Amino acid sequence: MKAVSPLAEINWDEVEKNWIYAGESLARRGWTLPMNMTPAETVGISKIGSLEELDKAFDVYYSTGNEYEHIKKDILEHDFVKNWRELLKQCFDNYESGKYFVSIPSLFIVIENLGHMLISPRFQKYIASIKGKRRPPLRDQFTTVKQEIEQDRMYIIIYVSVVTFLNEVFKAGNFDKNETRFPIINRDWVLHGRDIPSNWNRVDALRLFHAIHTILELDFLLEESGER
Repeated sequence: MKAVSPLAEINWDEVEKNWIYAGESLARRGWTLPMNMTPAETVGISKIGSLEELDKAFDVYYSTGNEYEHIKKDILEHDFVKNWRELLKQCFDNYESGKYFVSIPSLFIVIENLGHMLISPRFQKYIASIKGKRRPPLRDQFTTVKQEIEQDRMYIIIYVSVVTFLNEVFKAGNFDKNETRFPIINRDWVLHGRDIPSNWNRVDALRLFHAIHTILELDFLLEESGER
């Protein structure tokens, strides 16, 4: 017991608070909670000030050791991507050969599919309240269901990170009001043809692979619904 005694001295509430704050901070700048980082590493990278330096830090992280190969393996072997596996393989192949432009629109589509698959069963109970109205966008569905996850200490950090990411990267394009593109690559701008590839960076494809890796950790959303 002596070996684990230092664990008793850790303020886990403070660790959780810092971790969730770091996850939100990263997601507001286009990076979901890193599944391969410790809480301390996540907090550390979240303190990087500029968006450019943060993107560079993640690029370096995934260029070091086996981190990139690890998320690639996790993604391609996950049951939830079976319908998208061949497309994802091509996305990875193109990214690795420097042809990342063609990967970015495809990765947005995969994220949207996975997001809807995971949230739809949970959101179903709210359908009655929006009867006669158009189903809200994916980001709003995740925000609505968030209240059910808030007391679950095991999952809330991942969930809040994904919600914040969707609110940022999947925010409405509002093309008539926003004539200038957002600082972070945006789903509406890309898939509605309002953005141009010369604005995209290699790290934008990386952030979308990274997001898929985190989103796949939300498989707990299907447990109670029996949809797994």
